[in-house]
Amino acid sequence: MMQRLLGISLLATGCAVFSQGALASSEVWLLGPNSKTGAESTVVPTNCVEAADGSVTCDTKIVNPPGDTPAKPYYDPFNN
Repeated sequence: MMQRLLGISLLATGCAVFSQGALASSEVWLLGPNSKTGAESTVVPTNCVEAADGSVTCDTKIVNPPGDTPAKPYYDPFNN
């Protein structure tokens, strides 16, 4: 009985700890007045760092074609 309870406890703890890896960030662009940002605009990763666990974190910048006004990025770090 004690082994069964220990096994259930370990399983519950493992699910709580390892389920966090499934979360991911997302980004959208908020367009303001006179924004002409479109399909030609690109998001360029900069300053990428790889952690010991293999995850990669990057800063980003938006590059617009000449003549387009900048778009404001909005990040949602844990979109469920």
